[in-house]
Amino acid sequence: MSKLTFENTVHWEATSKHILNFPEIRFVGVINNMGNLIAGNYKKGIIPIAEIEQYKICMGHALELFMKKDLDSVLGQLEYIISKRKSIKIITIPVSNYVVLVSAKSTTKIEPIIDEIVGSLKYLQHVK
Repeated sequence: MSKLTFENTVHWEATSKHILNFPEIRFVGVINNMGNLIAGNYKKGIIPIAEIEQYKICMGHALELFMKKDLDSVLGQLEYIISKRKSIKIITIPVSNYVVLVSAKSTTKIEPIIDEIVGSLKYLQHVK
């Protein structure tokens, strides 16, 4: 069984491309525990609302997720966080020591997409 790690960036690139195939998704980024974007991009043809470097704000998302792990023993493992803004919805999903950050249109019904993404991430974690 292969784990998705920094050394296996090729798996993260494949995962990002897979998630970008979902019609509602605008951006996918994989962030390490230092808040650095290690894989991902915007969907072809999408005009970014924010520059990719502005997604360094993701460091805050990553830090927030890693700090919330302290509550895992009491509340159970954190599965994802949704942030809704006027222009987009941002989904933050912890996977191992990484955070998968996904943005979609603000009008998107996000829960079914999250279920598909989480299922894909679990599947792709076990693919060599």
